[in-house]
Amino acid sequence: MTNEQFERLPKELLRRFLYTIILLLIVRTSIFIPIPGVDNLSFYRNLENNTVFNFVNDVVAGGAKTIGIGTFGISPYFNATLSVQAIIKLIPEWERLQKEEGELGRRILVQRTRYITLIWAFLQSCFLVYWIRPYVFNWNSSFMLDTVLTLTTGSMFVMWISELISEYGIGNGSSFLVMVNIVTGFSRTITISLQTSHLSGLKTKIIFSSILFVSMMLVSIFISEGKRKVKILSSRQLGTSSIVNSRSYLPLKLNAATIIPLVISSLLIALPSYIIERLSTPVIRNLLYIFIPGQPLYLLAYYALVVSLNAFYISLLVNPADIAENLTKLGVVIPGIRPGRQTNAYLTAILNRLGFISATLLCLIGIIPYAIDAIFKVPIFKGLSVTSLLIFVGVATEIAKQVRTYLLSQSYNVNIEKD
Repeated sequence: MTNEQFERLPKELLRRFLYTIILLLIVRTSIFIPIPGVDNLSFYRNLENNTVFNFVNDVVAGGAKTIGIGTFGISPYFNATLSVQAIIKLIPEWERLQKEEGELGRRILVQRTRYITLIWAFLQSCFLVYWIRPYVFNWNSSFMLDTVLTLTTGSMFVMWISELISEYGIGNGSSFLVMVNIVTGFSRTITISLQTSHLSGLKTKIIFSSILFVSMMLVSIFISEGKRKVKILSSRQLGTSSIVNSRSYLPLKLNAATIIPLVISSLLIALPSYIIERLSTPVIRNLLYIFIPGQPLYLLAYYALVVSLNAFYISLLVNPADIAENLTKLGVVIPGIRPGRQTNAYLTAILNRLGFISATLLCLIGIIPYAIDAIFKVPIFKGLSVTSLLIFVGVATEIAKQVRTYLLSQSYNVNIEKD
């Protein structure tokens, strides 16, 4: 962006950017404000080889190695959001609020999400306090209470900041916070990798690695933005012409399940390594050993988890029966497909195919960072998981769309004022 283009940006947009940056700095600072009474250095040294711990640490961009007031970040809010989505499918009253009550129902669900966030933050705080007990200088009930309250308050504070960013800043606040954590963690990984890598042929290795990384980015954009356009025909068009308007279509996202199946799969596939460290039974250890990274069944198990969880989560988020019913109410049909049950079956088949394709592509780009490390011996991108990349691409795309929409609306307002 040139200086002239920067100066042409509306003051309101610049104010939103500045407001967002200030809030992000506050949240990042809260992560590294340590809670007194914990030996953070011993805690990190004992757990730095723990697979589950490293996964969590990557998501919060190094915040897990320091038990601070903002250690959990936005994770309790994400857990609460997932819980609400599941409850909506299970409890008819909650589903009615989402579908029939409009803005009032949305506000009620948002408020309930906040309450559930508080519950999740409290439970996670209790678990963490129990987990760090060996690294606490003076373990007592007072320390437990103070730490639980501090961590819970920190999580609610981060949730409040994310809502402020959504309302007064740029993009979705919770997604923005996760993206910043990912970028911070990735920059740290690049620095460490360049310092530890061999200098011989490093330039060539980085060039080839960068090409593969760009390929990962392009596939991630395709997964995030790809959609299947199902042609539809309204009753008005049926009465006038049998030709299907190419602009009339029902968009079905390629990756309707977003990143949730990936996050859950990454955690589940990391559990065998964590359990092996704490088991002494040889039979179970040998059984779990074949599922750890680098072993034959690891990729197969990971692929099976992603595909199955992707299909399950799509079934929660997208209901073909509801879509078919709404099309019937609107007098809209899919050419060649009868309304009702046949439309439901047709949409279900499309969603299943899209889910399988997206899960396969996700697993494919998930292998690339490890292939770069294995072939070129440059572990620069190994710390960048598919989940992180999709979050980064999705949030960056969302912000770009929001800025473009805002600039277009401002230009329309200026033209109207001139007229």
